[in-house]
Amino acid sequence: MKVFTYITLFFAAITIKAVAQAPITGLIIDDADGEPMAGVSVTIRNDAGKIKQFCTTKADGAFTLKAPDTSAGYRLEASLVGYARQSFSLDSVSFPLTIRMTAEVYTLNEVSIRDKRLRAQGDTLSYNVGAFAQPQDKSIGDVLRHMPGIDVKPSGEVQYQGEAINKFYIEGTDMLGGKYGVATNGINHNDVGAVQVMENHQPLQVLLGTVFSDRAAINLKMKGHAKATWNVHGHSSGGWSWQPEGAVWDGEFFALAIMPSMQSIITARANNTGEDLSPITTDFLGNSRGTSLNRYINIGLPSVPSLDCRRTLFNRSFIVSANNVFKICSGELKVNLDYSFNRLTADATTVSTYYGGADDGGNRIISEHRSGTEHAHSLSGNFSYETNQKTLYLNNDLKTNIDWDDMRLATAGNFDNMQTASLPDYYIANNLKAIKRFAGKHLVTFASQIEWESLPQTLTVIPNGSNAMRQHVSDRAFYTHESAAYAFVFKGINVGVTAGVKANIRDFDADLSSLPSGVPGLTYEALNTSNVAVYAKPRFEYMVRAVNFMVELPLTFAHYGFDKALEATSQVYFSPDVKVVWTPQNRLKLTLNGSAGRAPMDISKIHNSMIMSSYKTFACGADDFYNNTFQRVSASAAFKNTGRGLFANATFGHSWNHSPYTIDQIFYGDYLVYGYKSAAMSSRTMYSMANIGQSLDFMHGTIKAKGLFSRANARQYYQSQLISTISTTYSVGGSISTRPLGCISADYSIDYEANRLSMDDNDASWLGSLVNRMNISVFPMNKLRWDISGEHYHNEISDGLYKNVLMLDTKVTYTLNKRIELSASLSNILDKRTYNYTTYSKTAAFESQRNLRGRELLLTITLTK
Repeated sequence: MKVFTYITLFFAAITIKAVAQAPITGLIIDDADGEPMAGVSVTIRNDAGKIKQFCTTKADGAFTLKAPDTSAGYRLEASLVGYARQSFSLDSVSFPLTIRMTAEVYTLNEVSIRDKRLRAQGDTLSYNVGAFAQPQDKSIGDVLRHMPGIDVKPSGEVQYQGEAINKFYIEGTDMLGGKYGVATNGINHNDVGAVQVMENHQPLQVLLGTVFSDRAAINLKMKGHAKATWNVHGHSSGGWSWQPEGAVWDGEFFALAIMPSMQSIITARANNTGEDLSPITTDFLGNSRGTSLNRYINIGLPSVPSLDCRRTLFNRSFIVSANNVFKICSGELKVNLDYSFNRLTADATTVSTYYGGADDGGNRIISEHRSGTEHAHSLSGNFSYETNQKTLYLNNDLKTNIDWDDMRLATAGNFDNMQTASLPDYYIANNLKAIKRFAGKHLVTFASQIEWESLPQTLTVIPNGSNAMRQHVSDRAFYTHESAAYAFVFKGINVGVTAGVKANIRDFDADLSSLPSGVPGLTYEALNTSNVAVYAKPRFEYMVRAVNFMVELPLTFAHYGFDKALEATSQVYFSPDVKVVWTPQNRLKLTLNGSAGRAPMDISKIHNSMIMSSYKTFACGADDFYNNTFQRVSASAAFKNTGRGLFANATFGHSWNHSPYTIDQIFYGDYLVYGYKSAAMSSRTMYSMANIGQSLDFMHGTIKAKGLFSRANARQYYQSQLISTISTTYSVGGSISTRPLGCISADYSIDYEANRLSMDDNDASWLGSLVNRMNISVFPMNKLRWDISGEHYHNEISDGLYKNVLMLDTKVTYTLNKRIELSASLSNILDKRTYNYTTYSKTAAFESQRNLRGRELLLTITLTK
């Protein structure tokens, strides 16, 4: 009987202990709107106030903690800057527990933290979208431009504190990868509650605490009404244009679904109003292709620097994008499909001045009028599966991209001709990566990368009164990279090594029907090249308190084969890289980076035949294999004071490059041939940039300023003469967005850029351009908005000679109800139709007159579900 009693008490004790140690789980939401809150600190304290367990809530507001042996005297606390602390006795609540956080204003280190615009908790910043939005903003990308510390480049790339982000999440899910332009250009900012910036974000959970990341990620926190439903909006526009004369149209459809088990974005856009749709599907996080193929044919439609594309782009564009992510078991399956079509036309007059290009040593001047049309199609697909856990990371990514690009360009002037080009591109790749963490200290990684690409190129030139010339290039490559890695982690020290093999096999054919009289060279070539590289990359990383120190020491043995073009060669490369990140306080981060080593030349430069790249230029390849040496050093600083809404960053860099060859340019009659000459050359580049942003709470606005300076010294051969060039550029600019009164808001920006090219120590004049942009929104009545916007361009064509262009637009918008909006816009009111500008290269100047889009009237209806 006693034995039975002891057994019963034993199992009862085990049961009680198991119950007591059941995980403590719960959900934290904002009491104001019921939204889940990420980044909330959750702690368990004993009766002495000592922290026994700690975690932060995930993107969905959930938390999980290990229970203490006993609940007596223990308390559960939830805290977040800008919110009242919540505290509960463990023995008085049941789990899962829902905690509601109430916003409050209080003082921390003499800094007032308010929930209205910006708050911080640890490494996570949260921007209140409604507090930064301006009345004229439509998408979340428009609002991002007003947030201090965040910059949206003209290309659509998002940066935080001067560095590109490494992830873009929607409710904690990476649906789009690097093509986050689909979201920034499409998601209605009224559907987003907050933009979270997660500093020092490590996307792979298996590497948390072992591999440091100094890059940030962005997460969109959707409002409650935008979840578990389809959010649909779109618009349709029609009107008339005075140049080109005819009808204009613009349309958009956008649908977003945020479900517990899936996310989806489907969008379609079309217009002929000059809006560039390419940022929507640009991959801002993609790596360069291992196939390393380049285009030899280099023709393109005339373009205009420093002028908004909606003023200069004569287009018919269409794009459709379907993106889905499905949560399957412990992983995610992503399917992304994109198709785009662009028909572009351009018309321009150009005067090109080649310094010293005439037979008598003077400048060679070529005048031409170009008129062309380009048809570009692009189809891409991405299929991936990912498991991202604390002990296992697995990702397989299959992608393909097919481009068709046809161009027709007529040139009149010194050399009347017609050029037609066919430039397709076929690419497929599969990337596999697996990381396993053992016993919390050991990391084992396997990675496989396979790529295949075909890049055929055809150019036909029909000179006036001469026989046609046809250049065809067939370029195909297969690339593979297989690697394995091991790392050991102990008390902030990460020691590891990666070893692998890379191989690239390339098949190249070039066939030119004939060469112009007086231009020497081969017209046909078939070449097979291959290279195999075996490498080992030891890595040491040390994280202690506020300092992260990282050094990589890659050592590579590579063998190159060039068929009959060159003799095979074997090379050894050693390129150490050192990086130090110091964060003396939460507000300040300092980074120092340095690298040096040898690198092989671009293999695509090796060919014996002459390749026609345009109607007046040819390229001959290098006659030997060369290696370059380099040294680079950079330093950066980032400062933030979130309580005051102040963000600032600055970067300085210097690089030195040394090469045993240089570019040589020679005129043969009227034709320019680019080649390479054996000669020891050195170049150096210095650059610095700075950004600052300040939230203006008192006037519901933001002010930003930026600056950049660069100077590049180089030497090259031109007409068989060695010349030294110094290219110097600097730019400054700023912007302010504000809503001082409820009935008026304004955006203003100013940008100035100047550049100078000096040759052989002969200083040239500075040439600059100044651009002012402004938009004013007025609300004469409750549902009516009147926008007045304009741009002024002050362009220096030559020393002391300026070209001024003023562009004015206006738009009237009436909100019928929360689902229907009507608007009428008139752009380029003054009907400016031409624009002059000048650009420079190291050895030439190009003065151009470009046609502009004329006055346009557009009527629009916008519908929102």
